[in-house]
Amino acid sequence: MNSTTLQRSRTLFGVFFYLSAVTLGGGLAMLPLMRQEFVEKRKWMTDDEMVDTVAAMQSMPGIIAMNMGVLIGYRCAGIPGAIAAIFGGLLPPFIAIVLLATLVAQLRQYAFVQHLFLGVRAAVAAMILLAVVSLGKQILKGERPRCIFAWTVAIASFAALVFFGVDAILVIVVGAILGLICHFVLP
Repeated sequence: MNSTTLQRSRTLFGVFFYLSAVTLGGGLAMLPLMRQEFVEKRKWMTDDEMVDTVAAMQSMPGIIAMNMGVLIGYRCAGIPGAIAAIFGGLLPPFIAIVLLATLVAQLRQYAFVQHLFLGVRAAVAAMILLAVVSLGKQILKGERPRCIFAWTVAIASFAALVFFGVDAILVIVVGAILGLICHFVLP
């Protein structure tokens, strides 16, 4: 590895560590700072290369920030740069999760913390229920026979999962078969 690659890899690690530590909202929130860092400040990339990198990143599955780390790191310093950018981006959330988990484990013995988590779980359950109802209203609509059929399948699926412990994959397969039957039978 030559000195330029080594220096760029160190810089990529530092930049991605910093961006990961201070930006909220994931990879897309990092884009303006990445452009400023790699196009304007360091001139390692052109605007066109940055646009191409973002386009390629959006077509890839996975975490946006890590995809950008791989693509920008590789473009700027090859495989060592990609590895440095990934580790730089992964380290701050990893450290934060370890610290929070340690803190929660230490505080979990106190009754007020247990009650706090009970309240948080209840609030999260309410938010999930609200999302399910909102999505259900949008998804489960249509002409009367199809709408009644869709709601019946949704309620039966819920009951099968929650009350009878039926495997989720089986529920999905049966739902797909029922949907096909509905398509060919109901008006």
